[in-house]
Amino acid sequence: MAASVVQFSGVWRHQHSQNLEAFMAALGIPPSMRTRSKDFEPKVDVKEHNEGWITWSTTANGKTTTNHFQLGSEFYEDTGDGKKRKVVYFWDNDRLVSVFKDWDGTGTRLTISRWIDGHNVVAEVNFRDVTLKRVYRKS
Repeated sequence: MAASVVQFSGVWRHQHSQNLEAFMAALGIPPSMRTRSKDFEPKVDVKEHNEGWITWSTTANGKTTTNHFQLGSEFYEDTGDGKKRKVVYFWDNDRLVSVFKDWDGTGTRLTISRWIDGHNVVAEVNFRDVTLKRVYRKS
């Protein structure tokens, strides 16, 4: 089946994560913040607009971050930690992929690959040699 943003449109609630602690450590998040972050249950709201524009909002711990973008066009995304990072979103077969070429200012890549699995969106996040897997269910 051809991939489409329509498949991702809607509100998705976090169900579970695998390897979250190790992933946060790899990002350099202090232990006290990692403990608090484990209780966050993010909600993602995806909308497709005219001319291929997408609105992607993430709410966690009462804070909402919203980004507007077009597939294939690099832009500065507001990330959950309050920073703006250059990213590009594109299709890789049935996966919606986002690539941050310089996540930490040292040229280290962070990639997120998302795909539909039944009634869920699975997000696989890679940074250095650590992989985080997050599963979201449509509300």
